[in-house]
Amino acid sequence: VTHVMEFGHLCYVHVSVDSFSHFVVATAHTGEKARDVIRHWLQCIAVTGVPKIIKTDNGPLYVSVKVQASLQTWGIKHVTGIPH
Repeated sequence: VTHVMEFGHLCYVHVSVDSFSHFVVATAHTGEKARDVIRHWLQCIAVTGVPKIIKTDNGPLYVSVKVQASLQTWGIKHVTGIPH
């Protein structure tokens, strides 16, 4: 998640990179909370399909109950890498 001042109220850019194809999806959001992560991943899924695994750091927004429940609903395994 990156903070960008020029977007006005959409000042957070969430970025996902497919580690196989290196395809990048970047979406602008109003925050960096669990709901924003879920919205970003829904937009990624709409473009690339449902992944089998998502790897993130273990930041609070990625390991939240809300995000974990969404991943479980979609059948996506969540792997954490570098500690936050």
